[in-house]
Amino acid sequence: MNNIVKLFSISLTKILLLLSLSFILLPQVNAEDGLYERGIELVEQKDYEKALRAFELGAKTGDLDAMTAVGIMYIAGVGVNQNDAKGFKYIQDAANKSHPKAQYTLGAIYYLGAGIDVDFNKAFNWISLSAEQGYLDAQHNLAQMYETGEGVSQDFKKAYEYYIIAARRDNIDSQIKVAQMYQDGIGVEKDLEKSAYWLKKIEESKSKK
Repeated sequence: MNNIVKLFSISLTKILLLLSLSFILLPQVNAEDGLYERGIELVEQKDYEKALRAFELGAKTGDLDAMTAVGIMYIAGVGVNQNDAKGFKYIQDAANKSHPKAQYTLGAIYYLGAGIDVDFNKAFNWISLSAEQGYLDAQHNLAQMYETGEGVSQDFKKAYEYYIIAARRDNIDSQIKVAQMYQDGIGVEKDLEKSAYWLKKIEESKSKK
């Protein structure tokens, strides 16, 4: 398995654990808040079946965060029997409405072939749309696809452009790539001082974790 597949596997794992990891990083919410927020609260309580119902009700109102959450729960089999097709439909519907998290999730699913056939071209298209809206993981993964030439013609300059965007937003994996690219002169003019700068930033990022 090459590095990009490993990295996308990690990204998809993050997606499928979104309900138990990313949600708990959000501020505490009150029960009287919206259905999506109520679902998050229930996830924190590990009451996944009630969380799913809250997300489903939110999805019916057109809440794209809730639609994406329902899709993730079906694909991951959290609080419900796993159903890739149903989960894919929810995520696709939210992605078609320009929701950046859903677009990124759909792209990762196409890249890995999670319940569907692998399609790097569709993966690139969806991840591009998400990256254009500023979704950080999408910006990093889009840089990877430009670097490896999967789903798009290989373009180290473009890869650098997206890596530097994500690096400036404290994505440590992108910071590592930027440091390497400056060191080796790949996609950008060789600059050891800038490489050293990013190596220092990497240490600062690690110290924050």
